[in-house]
Amino acid sequence: MVFYWNERTDPTYNLALEEIMAEQADEPFAMIWRNRASVIIGRNQNACREFDGTFVREHGVAVVRRTTGGGAVYHDLGNLNYTILAFESDSDARYADFAVYAQPVLDALKNLGVDAGFSGRNDILVGGRKVSGSAKRIHDGRILFHGTLLFDVDMDAMTAALTPPRLKIEAKGVASVRARVANLREFLPGLDRETFPKAFADALTKTLGIDGAAPIHENWKREAERLADERYRSWEWTFGESPDFAFERTARFPGGVVTAHLDVHQGVVRRARFTGDFFGADPVSELAEALAGCSHRPDALREVLSRLNPGRFIEGATAESLAELLSPQA
Repeated sequence: MVFYWNERTDPTYNLALEEIMAEQADEPFAMIWRNRASVIIGRNQNACREFDGTFVREHGVAVVRRTTGGGAVYHDLGNLNYTILAFESDSDARYADFAVYAQPVLDALKNLGVDAGFSGRNDILVGGRKVSGSAKRIHDGRILFHGTLLFDVDMDAMTAALTPPRLKIEAKGVASVRARVANLREFLPGLDRETFPKAFADALTKTLGIDGAAPIHENWKREAERLADERYRSWEWTFGESPDFAFERTARFPGGVVTAHLDVHQGVVRRARFTGDFFGADPVSELAEALAGCSHRPDALREVLSRLNPGRFIEGATAESLAELLSPQA
């Protein structure tokens, strides 16, 4: 097994690099890495139900979809990510057992003096509180297992980012399950967010019998930049890949209260409807019809609405205010 230390903190690049390495590596490996502030969405989730769009926009928090299942997680530089690649033959085909792949992480934590244990489907707990969640996928006999280690995460930012706006939403896809969490710093007072990664890396490589870190191949880095641009930095991947969903959201405008109803299919508005006690000069059905076929992204909604003069249909509405109503990730 080979050990790598990826020092980049761009979540789009890091997820792309992980994917490229998992596809191209000739032997099993372990890797640690960190992301700047970001919300990482599970592969099968509906993105717009998993985070607070206003908070992530105002605080510069990236939102990116990963290739593995499970729930949405918050990353910042106080969180350490680990990746382990195994081949099916190396794991005795025990793909369904998360604990098999988590064991080196558990052993490394115990070597640091943390009494950690594996619990439930995919969590590592200390004192009954979650310090790590994990996810995995299998492709062509390669098993990618990765997870988080909460060391000094901003818990207030995590809570704010992972609290979706209050709106009624009926969505296919797996919703996140919130759990009691803790930072490992509470159990490792001699370390800080800058020294913990090195301490954990030393403990992990010792557990795995690896002597030091190998350099990440330059061709993997180039491929990762390409894949990040093509997939992970695209709206189509993060939001357009969301399962079909319908939601309704209500806001007050100068002309009255408006409830918007949208059916969204593959990231595109299939049907819109507006109800409420509002006033408008023109039939609101014309506004609803104009939105059919529009991409369900804030900039696309604003563009369509700016051509329509929404105030004709809903007194006091603007393209900006109506786009905010219609877009959960606005």
